[in-house]
Amino acid sequence: AAPAPPTPAATPAPSGGKIIASPLAWTVAKEKGLDLSSIAIVGTGPDGRVIADDVREYIPMVATTTDAIAAAPVAAAAPVLSPIVHDGFTDYPLNESSIATANLLSHSKQTIPHYYLTVDVTLDSLLSLRSTLNSALGEDAQISLNDLLIKASACAMKSCPSANASWMGDSVRMYDSVDVNVIMGSGDSLYSPLVQGVDAKGVKSISDELSSNLKQIEEGTVEGENFGAVGTVTVMNLGMYGIKSCAPIIRAPQAVALALGAAENRVVPKEDGEGDDLYETNVVLTATLSCDHRVVDGAVGAQFLSAFKSAVEKPETLLL
Repeated sequence: AAPAPPTPAATPAPSGGKIIASPLAWTVAKEKGLDLSSIAIVGTGPDGRVIADDVREYIPMVATTTDAIAAAPVAAAAPVLSPIVHDGFTDYPLNESSIATANLLSHSKQTIPHYYLTVDVTLDSLLSLRSTLNSALGEDAQISLNDLLIKASACAMKSCPSANASWMGDSVRMYDSVDVNVIMGSGDSLYSPLVQGVDAKGVKSISDELSSNLKQIEEGTVEGENFGAVGTVTVMNLGMYGIKSCAPIIRAPQAVALALGAAENRVVPKEDGEGDDLYETNVVLTATLSCDHRVVDGAVGAQFLSAFKSAVEKPETLLL
């Protein structure tokens, strides 16, 4: 028997031209308030046809340019669903938010050509800056290492604008503002609230906003558009779990995602070591950047990580 014809690869729906979509896709789009002819959406049906699931999984980009793009719905506190006990196993139902996140990540992994770059970053100077800043603040207003790393990632994005972009099907859109989704919580309480304009904000302002978001998550009072909107980069820090490195899934329509590992003492060669004094102990973490190869090639990805490393190891530049 002849082999079955290959399944067509998912292709982006054309932007500004005629959109090929199923009738159900048009219906779902109308219910969601979307105009398929004016958005860049990936069609996973035959020959790039947009199907209903593509529309359901579509997440609008938060308005970061003069274009008017609708924000995603505001996240609400997830209801607690009762486990269903069977003979020999138990099913734990997922809430709508968890299902939507799973679908989005599956779609992103299947349609975005990921590749990964990793760099080790020395934290000693950044930790020294944190101590200096915190000495001028009250005990209840301390700046964390993560706050400074978020700022450093935004500075790196600003110095490497080609990474602060999205694949639009027939063009690459570059954004003026660096808007960061920061992964917080775990399980059904996993959120990625958006901090807008991180490149233009001071570290204390960033710290206050992140603390407010975390408090809402812990108290189960999640509200505000920032909990549903998608920015231009996602940052996750797994250092608190002792994880050395992680290769994150890029959240469409972003082009990069940055994962930060645990800060640990490592013995490294001294730059100017002589005789028996050849090594020293530094605090180091491993940073991994996931890149969309359609938007960010290897040179651009390397440029971003180089800028991030420079911002962390010369933290006085964060104050400029």
